[in-house]
Amino acid sequence: MTPVPMHLRGRSEAGFTLIELMIAIVVIVIGVLGVAATTVSMTRTQDLTAARVDMAALADNKFEELRGFAGAKAQVPASMAQLAVGGSLTVATAGYNDVVVQRGRSYSRLWVVTAGVGETRDVTIRITPQTGNRPPAPKDFHTLITP
Repeated sequence: MTPVPMHLRGRSEAGFTLIELMIAIVVIVIGVLGVAATTVSMTRTQDLTAARVDMAALADNKFEELRGFAGAKAQVPASMAQLAVGGSLTVATAGYNDVVVQRGRSYSRLWVVTAGVGETRDVTIRITPQTGNRPPAPKDFHTLITP
């Protein structure tokens, strides 16, 4: 068997060049940075979605509490005071606001009660996140409560 001269050997035996290695590293780094950016974006989106779910649950809880007062009207007439016309969505009014903590986040609830048709009450609740790096915008929820 005769040895093959170096200049006749194929490129496959020569290995990677420094340029090929640098290009491979750049491609891998770009891929890892893309995955990291996507992970950060997904985490932010998930956090905002969780906050919105909490806001809807808090509004629903308050609506149920107010409906309970309306249902108790026959037994305790003073309970209807919770559904007295009043409140504001912009300024904290005594008896028409509270701060609630849900899953480690703090939310402010403001509500306004207006007279509806007959003895019904038209209730609007504004939930405003108080904590978080990038909290979602305040959200209004609306319902009609019948005694």
